[in-house]
Amino acid sequence: MKALASILFAIAIAGAGWFGWTKYQGNQESSVAANATRAAALQMERQLNARKEDGITFVEYFKRGSSVIEKLDEEVADLQTKPWSYRQKDRDLAIEFIDQCKAVVRADQAEMRLLLEQSTATDALDVAKKDVDEATSSVAIEFASKRRSRASEDLIQVLDKLIENAKQNKPKIEKMIATDDAVKSRFGKDAGLSEATSLKLKHYIASEKDAQPKDG
Repeated sequence: MKALASILFAIAIAGAGWFGWTKYQGNQESSVAANATRAAALQMERQLNARKEDGITFVEYFKRGSSVIEKLDEEVADLQTKPWSYRQKDRDLAIEFIDQCKAVVRADQAEMRLLLEQSTATDALDVAKKDVDEATSSVAIEFASKRRSRASEDLIQVLDKLIENAKQNKPKIEKMIATDDAVKSRFGKDAGLSEATSLKLKHYIASEKDAQPKDG
């Protein structure tokens, strides 16, 4: 009986040790996944705030954006190549979060390109209007008027693109928010997006809903 008790005790100790080891390893994997969401969020947030920096040029902005996308791709590759034996769902959630960060960065870049187009089209229209005002002969007035009409049409097209782009961005932002909520539910409130960025994105969605025409 003593021998049997000793064997059972040894098995219990071994089982407890195995359980403790697997729990430790699982926690380590979860920690890696959570840290990846924090790093990705920081990269995305810095890029979203870049447009507000004094003196930053469009070239610098887009160069930074490309660099952020590359870093986020590297983060995904790193997660995919690490050995994951216990918390694969945590890894998959972190990768999904990073993918949403990339989508938001790309959406922000697309909007900036359209804003650049808008600025160029607005300047062209201002010049065309000035030419009409300064034209003295009928030929010059006719020529300048045609230029003004074309410039006005170009600006309208860009504004239409901006409206369509905003519509396309809405579901992307909603998915980013939903994924961030899942990340915080899994890893804690300090994972994923900062509170300020989360509120900013939610405010954007709310403002888009308010801007939609109401039936009746």
